[in-house]
Amino acid sequence: MKRNLCISMLLIAALSLTGFAEILDVWIVGWTNEMARIAEDLIASDYTPRTGVEVDITPIGWGDGDKITLAIISNDAPDIVTGGVELGIRGALIDLRKTFGDEFDELEATIFPAITQQLHFEGTRFAISQNISVMNAAYRTDVLAEMGMEVPVTWDEVNQMRPKLNANGRELAFHYGSPDYDALWGAYTLITQHGGNFFQKDGFTSAMDQPESIEGFTKYIEFFTKHNMPQSTTGLTQFRSGELAMMIDGYWMYTNLLQSAPEIAGKWQADLIPGTKRPDGTINHGTFTGGTHFAIPTTTKDKERAWDFIKWFLSTDTQRKFTDAVITGIPGFLMVPSSMDALYTLEGLPGNIAQVIHAQIEESTAVPYAPTAGVLYRFVNFAIQSCIQLGSDPKAEAINAAQEMNKEMDRRKIEYKRFLDQLAKGNAR
Repeated sequence: MKRNLCISMLLIAALSLTGFAEILDVWIVGWTNEMARIAEDLIASDYTPRTGVEVDITPIGWGDGDKITLAIISNDAPDIVTGGVELGIRGALIDLRKTFGDEFDELEATIFPAITQQLHFEGTRFAISQNISVMNAAYRTDVLAEMGMEVPVTWDEVNQMRPKLNANGRELAFHYGSPDYDALWGAYTLITQHGGNFFQKDGFTSAMDQPESIEGFTKYIEFFTKHNMPQSTTGLTQFRSGELAMMIDGYWMYTNLLQSAPEIAGKWQADLIPGTKRPDGTINHGTFTGGTHFAIPTTTKDKERAWDFIKWFLSTDTQRKFTDAVITGIPGFLMVPSSMDALYTLEGLPGNIAQVIHAQIEESTAVPYAPTAGVLYRFVNFAIQSCIQLGSDPKAEAINAAQEMNKEMDRRKIEYKRFLDQLAKGNAR
């Protein structure tokens, strides 16, 4: 009898431990091992004690996103993944808005609209943004003052200032977004500042042949063919030396400067990217926004538990704690939280820089969803290189890029029809 009682008690204890040790498996693209460890420490001290749920985070490299697709195909997907519209319309992800209703809307309302728009497709929300990326600018105010100049507000001012600066061995230029370093996003900056885009909102039509897109594309090309802006820079090195009086790069350059360039502290300032005047006289300082997003595969066993973790991680308090821990734990590194309020409460980022990042995000435009966008981007890159390297006409190349994109997208309309029909049926219910 005693032996049976002991066995029963051990079984009960084992079952209790099994119940307690529920584990959520999360795969996140773009995170480093250090970021995963910081998140797991925060989870262990806050989320697990409150919920009894452990979370195992697997960081996935930027070039290894196919691992998620393969896991979904093999019916062995984790509970939460980095995903978006592409996997969603194929039936691999749950519609968060449809499933969680007001809770989703309340959470999305705390996130920068400039990034959530990227996930809006036919009324669905297959994912929710976990962080946000944006291009920013920094200016050597000491160098500009020496030349009797102020921080440029528009690209016209940049073009007017450059000859005098060049005569004194100084320069205003793109780093990120230059022809030799992701020209696609330099072009997108000027295209959106003129009211254009790469794609129409339907996701299956190019916008490169629209007048606004052509004008913005032409202005970008003319920086290098008409105004002789350098096609590449060394970025931080030239900015530190003062040779580069304006540097356009990702938001991460700010913590890089704070950490690795103490000798120019007080000699530079964060500010908006130069802009383009709108018809009403206001200035459009926009560029692109991007980011990574949390999604829940349809195969997840406990969708409510997965959603509870997403709500916790994307809350203002958790976003603030995680981002501050990342800034402190990985010197020179920066992640911009998707939570608007979290950005203003960070201890590791000076308030003036947070304000500039926020303002730049507010000015900027997410690339609308388009199927296999990476394939479509190549036509824009071909157009850029043809104009700069071969002297081709920007208008003709923009129109040609649109035609090639539309040919590809027409094929996608046929391929995706069954997915879109299924999506329409689901929305009609």
